[in-house]
Amino acid sequence: MKKQQFYQHKDFFTHIVCDQDLMSAEMRDLLSNPDNYIRRSNAKIIQDNFKNKIVYLGIDKIPAIIKIHNYKSTWHKIKRFFRRTRASRSWHYSFLFNRNGIPTPRPMAYKETRIGPLRGDSYFIYEWVEGINGEQYFMNNKSNTEKIQKAINSIVDMTRKINNLGLIHGDIRLKNTVFRGDEMFLTDFDDTKKKKWYKTKSMNNRDFRGLIKDIHYHVPPEIQPLFLYRLELISEDVKRLVKSYVHKP
Repeated sequence: MKKQQFYQHKDFFTHIVCDQDLMSAEMRDLLSNPDNYIRRSNAKIIQDNFKNKIVYLGIDKIPAIIKIHNYKSTWHKIKRFFRRTRASRSWHYSFLFNRNGIPTPRPMAYKETRIGPLRGDSYFIYEWVEGINGEQYFMNNKSNTEKIQKAINSIVDMTRKINNLGLIHGDIRLKNTVFRGDEMFLTDFDDTKKKKWYKTKSMNNRDFRGLIKDIHYHVPPEIQPLFLYRLELISEDVKRLVKSYVHKP
């Protein structure tokens, strides 16, 4: 198998990494000044809040997403000077998950602004996957037992694989999955991190706790028992989490 090649540029003010096969004149234009490129292009803002600005656009006729990471406050921005950027984290875990049988949208590039070792704004660019999120998929297919069973198995197996890798995704919920037909992709790696040995079992089981809560809120009621039972089969620890959850409508 051909080893994937990457373009990299690093200086005092910038750090850029891009899939070498995608490093075109248009991609260079985008990475040189993402905000200006977005203003000049036929881009569509999908989300813009305190955490992220998510923009849909085409790059060399490839439909893509640019995720621009925002800050909650000036203090939040200062604290992030010394930490790995969310764009770099998303790039790293996209590849790691794909290598371990957890499909993600194709990562294309990322950019960080810097002042020497201090990290500033960051931009993560990945290929758009045409499909619907997990909430919509379960609602649309709730009467199709075969599709629902396959989707449940995919989500449970994905969460179990992340746990077995010693990682916490940080935001496992149906809205962070995309179904293209019956093929599922995981998104949103801003909060992904390694488990800490000194953290409580409850903290390290954050993904299972989040999924259990999301099932109660966003899966059709008639499907919930099947989904929760499938989770219980993973381990006694997860079974206890399912049984102890108290739903607050």
